[in-house]
Amino acid sequence: MRYLPTASAEDRALLGAIGVTRAEDLLTGVPEHLKLHRPLELPPTSSELEVLREMEILAKLNTRFTTGFLGAGAYAHFIPSAIDQQILRQEWFTAYTPYQPEISQGTLQHIFEYQTLICDLTGLDVTNASLYDGGTSCLEAALMAVRVQKKRDKVLVSAGLHPHYLAVMRTGFEAHESLELVEVAAVDGVTDLMDLAAKLDETVAAVLVGYPNFLGAVEDLKALSDLAHSKGALLISVTQEAMAFGWLQAPGKVGADMACGEAMSFGNSPNFGGPYLGFLAVKDAFKREIPGRVVGQTQDLDGRTGYVLTLTAREQHIRRDKATSNICSNQGLVALRANIFLQLAGPEGIKGLAEQNAAKAQYLRERLLELPDWDAPFDVPFFNEFVLHHTGDLKTMNEALIAEGILPGLDLTPYGHKNCILWCATELNTRTQIEHLIEVLARVASVVG
Repeated sequence: MRYLPTASAEDRALLGAIGVTRAEDLLTGVPEHLKLHRPLELPPTSSELEVLREMEILAKLNTRFTTGFLGAGAYAHFIPSAIDQQILRQEWFTAYTPYQPEISQGTLQHIFEYQTLICDLTGLDVTNASLYDGGTSCLEAALMAVRVQKKRDKVLVSAGLHPHYLAVMRTGFEAHESLELVEVAAVDGVTDLMDLAAKLDETVAAVLVGYPNFLGAVEDLKALSDLAHSKGALLISVTQEAMAFGWLQAPGKVGADMACGEAMSFGNSPNFGGPYLGFLAVKDAFKREIPGRVVGQTQDLDGRTGYVLTLTAREQHIRRDKATSNICSNQGLVALRANIFLQLAGPEGIKGLAEQNAAKAQYLRERLLELPDWDAPFDVPFFNEFVLHHTGDLKTMNEALIAEGILPGLDLTPYGHKNCILWCATELNTRTQIEHLIEVLARVASVVG
């Protein structure tokens, strides 16, 4: 937390430089009936020590969880302390937007390294570093597919895609009257191939599927790509849990033409909902249509390695309304944390972490199914998330878990899966924590029964 006090004389000087006498004079454009007309209910000006004490008191009002089994797009992973120290190095405190390479080499180099790592993970040729989150990466990938696939104006989206991502896509498509977004049904946790085949035609530019999907299921990308390609459509894989790249085959190696999704799991914490880190990787043939910023490696006149923005005619600062996208940020700091995390872990480290995730999720599922009030609505391959159906009272169960300091999985009832829970386990969940969860659930089941 930053504490930045200002003296009254400094406040007056700032206002004077602007040309007003009071801060309220800056709000003349706001209608009077929308103004509060009273001071905010805040404590009086305090010292840094007093503010910290007050924040500690407020923090104690939060519900504190000692164990969590909630994923669904935001995942808790171990973050090495080295990351927090590395991002403080002065090399990264260069220009926010790296248009001028001579003063932005630190930023440009780390973005180039990040791009290289994402290409390695996805098995594709080119990536960027400019997407806000998984939802906007889906939208940008779909719009890019339409640009690539000229005269095709329809995009198919699996019902297994994260519902928040789908909502972002629907909002984005509303600005394009000529484009159509069509949902494909899911059966037993995965995309329905029969429904997909029925909706595929020569007007479809691309098909988006989760990998793993919102329900944790691992889709058969090879079968999906064969079907999509038979009608000339592109296949776009969407990965909301990037740690799965250490466990699953790279999407580009099994038929995906583009891979997008969320990479916050690499060195970034959920932080009550962000910031996130969207990624988008594509085949080389599509690189001139990729939105946002791409950094390239070159040499100066003296033969020294340097880094620059490349293919910049795509961006809004060059083409304005004709730009492929109006993304205005490259999520540089979040990408830097992912870069450091991946380089610290290395290929074997990522694989080892992924193995822990998969093993603990398997163990959690096995133990839950031993209880009398849990059953599996479908049985498909998964990584670190899975769905189970609960025959008891969900409200009673959740209250009991929260009272024990356990954050349960996501209730999928609002998403069309009545009395189902999406459970998640990562390397942070110990056997002791899982057994504690089972103990509480067994106690609830015996009392209710």
